[in-house]
Amino acid sequence: MVEKKLDECLKLVSDTHRRRVIQRLREKSTAKTTVEDLVDHLHGSNLPTVTGRGLDRSQLSLQLAHTHLPKLADHGVVEIDSDAKTVRYQSDEQVEAVLDSLPESIPQRNP
Repeated sequence: MVEKKLDECLKLVSDTHRRRVIQRLREKSTAKTTVEDLVDHLHGSNLPTVTGRGLDRSQLSLQLAHTHLPKLADHGVVEIDSDAKTVRYQSDEQVEAVLDSLPESIPQRNP
């Protein structure tokens, strides 16, 4: 059971955007922020995609709304208030342990 949970945590934090969302929420004293703040944060630290360019704001917003935030919510790491367009972090010891074990900067592969 513990191994399955660890595998789920590793899959969850395997994506850079999800790691950055969790880190952003952990930085907030209230552990709560707006979706717009998350888009701003991700856009400001946007990594290049396969095409060599980062995603624009609308692409990031769509990915957050339809992929990353739902995955985090399904795992119980965030609570999404769709009406208020806010996201609240729900502490998860195993996810935090995995994140804290990662280096601050993970080198990107060169093509």
